[in-house]
Amino acid sequence: MKIQFIGGAGIDGDTAELVVGRPVMISAFATDDKDQPVQPSDSTYAWTWPDWLPTYPDGYKWPTDAQQTQFNATDDLVGKKAKVGVTITTQDGQKASKTLECTIVK
Repeated sequence: MKIQFIGGAGIDGDTAELVVGRPVMISAFATDDKDQPVQPSDSTYAWTWPDWLPTYPDGYKWPTDAQQTQFNATDDLVGKKAKVGVTITTQDGQKASKTLECTIVK
């Protein structure tokens, strides 16, 4: 099983840029060994990200078991790198993890 990240974060493979003042959603989806999409309803998600990276909307504690998450970078974070990870587990027991390295830019 493979994981791909999609969203408005300037995602390029395993890297992304989070631009200050532009809230961004990052989603993950999985494909099986035949490169067919795995339905989100057939999977569970487990996201991780650093505590210092603010989610969006401001003050909202984004659930770590959703298919996507949203962030809103701030000026004080410019130049930092955040590792945003996800593990997807399917109902039939397949499991995959992937990390997206996000650079905060102005």
